[in-house]
Amino acid sequence: MQKNLLALSVFLLVQISAKAQKWEYGYGLHYQSPQGSMANNINGATGVSFQAGYHLPVLKNKLSVNTDFGSGRYGKQRVEQTFQSDAVQTPTNFMVNYINFANYAHLNLRYEIVSKGIVIPYVQMIGGRQTLGTRVRINEYDEGFGGDGCEPLENDVTFRKRTMVWGYGGGVLVNLTSNKQRRCSENDILINFSVSQIRGGSMDYVNVKQLEQVQSTPEPDETGKAFTIPFININTNNIHNHTVARVYNSPLQQLQFKLGVIFRLEQ
Repeated sequence: MQKNLLALSVFLLVQISAKAQKWEYGYGLHYQSPQGSMANNINGATGVSFQAGYHLPVLKNKLSVNTDFGSGRYGKQRVEQTFQSDAVQTPTNFMVNYINFANYAHLNLRYEIVSKGIVIPYVQMIGGRQTLGTRVRINEYDEGFGGDGCEPLENDVTFRKRTMVWGYGGGVLVNLTSNKQRRCSENDILINFSVSQIRGGSMDYVNVKQLEQVQSTPEPDETGKAFTIPFININTNNIHNHTVARVYNSPLQQLQFKLGVIFRLEQ
């Protein structure tokens, strides 16, 4: 994701430099706060974003379309897990790393309520795709860990799910370019702050908000399903599965906060 984002950024910057009229690009930070039932199981995601857009020659150039790409994390934990098998009396202990990521690719349609002046309020519509995932890495070579000959067949597994999203919101642009600078240059520099409500389809995700020792069977009040990794007993060659996390399903609901800078290249 990061390599693709960098390549796309370079490509768009080259295109913007070649055709500067009415183009803009920007970088920023974002925070995605889960809402609804999803808020019970995952934390908010912080990350970075890149956007590039064009002012459409309609409505006095108040309407613009932007592509917006973001990559972030909603948690990173390292937990000692005990994997018990019925075939052995001595359990196996490993440290397990959980890296939880949230990526998105959006298309934003922005309408600036006021196009002139230092402060420019706007409203926007959003559509695109959201990804939630967790990378699970079992540190089987940590000193002092291990067990009765039980080892993972895969010690680095990624759980990833995607859904289409839509949303709406508003924000404000603050122009940092003085009137004197505008007369000498075609470029504007603006601070961008926005808040958007994002909605999407139901999706699976790993519960990592209060991650503790994973049980092979859920508690009576739990509704999630097991996320397992295959293990092998090197003494008997018996292949079996151990639960490393629990997977839940919820409709995607989140508030997205963004703060960044936009470079506007126009006449």
